[in-house]
Amino acid sequence: MDKVILNGMICDGSGSAPEAKDLLIKDGRIADVAPRGSFNQCDAEKIDAAGKIVAPGFIDVHSHGDVRKLQFPGRRSVLLQGVTTEVDGNCGSGLSCVPGSSGDFKWQNLDEYARIINDLTIPVNTVVLAGHNSIRRHIMGDRPDKASPDELKAMRKLLENALSSGAAGWSSGLTYFPGKFSDEDELKALSQATSGSEKIYATHMRSEGDDLFNAVEEAIHVAQAGSKRLQISHLKTIFPRNFNKIDRLLEIIETHRRTMDIHADRYPYIHSSTVIRQILPPPYDKMVDIKERLSACENFREEIVAALKNSPRDLSTTILISQNRTLAEIALDKGIPVERAAMEVLMENPSFSAAYLCMSETNLKRILALPYVCAGSDAISCQLDDPTAEGHPRAIGTFPKFYNLVSKMCPIGETVRKMTGLPATVFRIPERGFIRKNYIADLVIFDAQELDSAAGFSRNNMLPKGIDKVFVNGKIAWNSAEPEKIGDAGRFIAVN
Repeated sequence: MDKVILNGMICDGSGSAPEAKDLLIKDGRIADVAPRGSFNQCDAEKIDAAGKIVAPGFIDVHSHGDVRKLQFPGRRSVLLQGVTTEVDGNCGSGLSCVPGSSGDFKWQNLDEYARIINDLTIPVNTVVLAGHNSIRRHIMGDRPDKASPDELKAMRKLLENALSSGAAGWSSGLTYFPGKFSDEDELKALSQATSGSEKIYATHMRSEGDDLFNAVEEAIHVAQAGSKRLQISHLKTIFPRNFNKIDRLLEIIETHRRTMDIHADRYPYIHSSTVIRQILPPPYDKMVDIKERLSACENFREEIVAALKNSPRDLSTTILISQNRTLAEIALDKGIPVERAAMEVLMENPSFSAAYLCMSETNLKRILALPYVCAGSDAISCQLDDPTAEGHPRAIGTFPKFYNLVSKMCPIGETVRKMTGLPATVFRIPERGFIRKNYIADLVIFDAQELDSAAGFSRNNMLPKGIDKVFVNGKIAWNSAEPEKIGDAGRFIAVN
């Protein structure tokens, strides 16, 4: 049945101020947007949005859900934030674009993965990036070697296949295995696969702290070797000693934005989150088999305890997410130094998730307000009662909190643009991100005065406030009046 959204303030995703208009949905698309009262006589379901904003569905440009959504297809944590489309495959981990499996699902390439997505009842849409780490691992494993010409050719073929099958671009994660073993020449050679196209290169740069300037220059060089389109993942300056680098970092970006397309994303928190092995200083940070070495040798355990005194991270404030306790609290309970507590966690599982208090609130707000920065969670969407779900609040609260922070610095229209029209444009997501006639009806209705999130690290699963309804492909995917009902209209979106 057709639907009419009445009495709301339409915020169309372009950056324009909200307007008092009504909206008609027909056959999953926005059939028309017109002055209030224009559709009063339509034979359609009437939805009253009085006192609320009607916006394009939010787009999470930095998601990591490509495998998790196969395990938990009814995930809610992004949907309840107003997100209607996720961009998966960030930070070099794009498992949909190489042969893989999850439970009963198996795929050889992106075409097969896309068919699986479209056969499942998933509530939000999926866009993917091809992941450099996943591609390199498929060809070379986690070997620290320089890629041979034949290996590089094989990686290039996998990337080209993914791009031709609808991947929006490709990503790298140069602080993770095996991407950290690649050099700039390898990345530039792969980037050439995007030459002459608009496929984007998204990167978790090699450094976001001490070697930040060299890292951003490398990212620019890699993008220049291909499509000249760059997305800097979770733009930040980490560790207090690097907070003052923000001016120079933004100057470098602004200079190159004159000749190429550079954008970025950011989540609205000053805790980052990644695996606990990121606490390791050089040269231990490049040891793939750190768990095995720790388990096998007491002397090596003592060596790591000593080395952790020079960890690039603040061990005391590092939160082990599975326990919602800091390493300092764990150490105090055990009556041991924090370095030893950290070593024991590494020996148990170096892939445990941890949160690191490493960013500046001042720099955060400055970055969020930049006109080229999109909202991105850097999270894995989950069932809110999933015990294996990420404990960082960004998985539950990124978009309400992003709106709440940015709308204090920018007009409402601009704030919404950074969550809708801007990401759709950057990642070239067709027919989404804007409220325009004949565009797909991915929409969110929210209360601008209430939209926020109080989620923390305590796994209290506090739900976002202020979201009223979410539409995906013209169907109601979530309704605050019936919160347990979840839609199933999400689709794979090819970007050609």
